[in-house]
Amino acid sequence: MGRVSLRILAAMLLISVACRDRPAADQPGPAEDAAVLAVDTAFGTALNAGNLEAVGRTYDDDALLLPPAALPVRGREPIQGVWGGLLGTYDVHLTFGVDRFEIRDDRAFVVGHYRIETRPKSAEVPALAPEDGKFLEVLKRRSDGSWSYLVDMFSPNAPPK
Repeated sequence: MGRVSLRILAAMLLISVACRDRPAADQPGPAEDAAVLAVDTAFGTALNAGNLEAVGRTYDDDALLLPPAALPVRGREPIQGVWGGLLGTYDVHLTFGVDRFEIRDDRAFVVGHYRIETRPKSAEVPALAPEDGKFLEVLKRRSDGSWSYLVDMFSPNAPPK
């Protein structure tokens, strides 16, 4: 074979290796899927129970919360403060569903929808209408193999009033 043919063959070999799927051993399995989705379950359960510490445990130390019509909030403690404001004022009932998720190495993303209903804890607090919305989460695999939110973004479906 000539030099040009060897280069073409080598290029084709590299392209075929780069384009093939990852080996099955590298693909996340049902246990990994469940571990990622368990973070949402833990968050929802904790929020509904008013358990602020458990809400905080679902976030990475350097997480970023991107709430609607508000500045980004960085870090577990400040994020707990955001949720603490809600939980200090309202009893919360959150339901959600996952529409899509994917795991790539030590990151995962989850896209879904939610409904949140609140009940004021005192007569001085205004009632809020139920809210339907969507969310996007980026999760990070921790060194112990568990997962936590790295970026959490949500927004209502209805336009702001």
